[in-house]
Amino acid sequence: MTSKLKGVTLVETMLYIGLFAIILIMVLNFMFTTQESTLRTNRKGEIHKVAQFALQHLDDSFDRADGVSLTNTTFGSEQGKLELTFNTESKQYTLTESRLFYDGVAITPSSVTVNSFYLEPVYQQSPEIVGVRVTFSLTSSADSSITEDINMLYVIK
Repeated sequence: MTSKLKGVTLVETMLYIGLFAIILIMVLNFMFTTQESTLRTNRKGEIHKVAQFALQHLDDSFDRADGVSLTNTTFGSEQGKLELTFNTESKQYTLTESRLFYDGVAITPSSVTVNSFYLEPVYQQSPEIVGVRVTFSLTSSADSSITEDINMLYVIK
């Protein structure tokens, strides 16, 4: 009497392990790609939020400002300085250590680098400034390939 035991051979076992490894590699590759994509999207979103906040801050300041101080404002420089005059005081926007400051308080986080803060005066009749063209560039500190360039014209009312 012969016994016919049926079992899994070594070749079949190796084939199953190989197929499982291929499927596992595909799943892990998908997970890592999704994670990297989510991280880049979050960094782009952060840059965009910082840009929107800075634009809103500048817009609010120009709405309330009476004018621009010509003596304390630096035009035509990547490291510009903007001084706005209000009723009884003046406030400054400055670029210091790759961050944008308003009257000594940072309005951009350290996770975002401000590469330039360029100011260009707009004249109706010289020497009276009626507006300022503000251009600044933001870069993610964690990924230098993620940038946003802003170019706005603000009118003094």
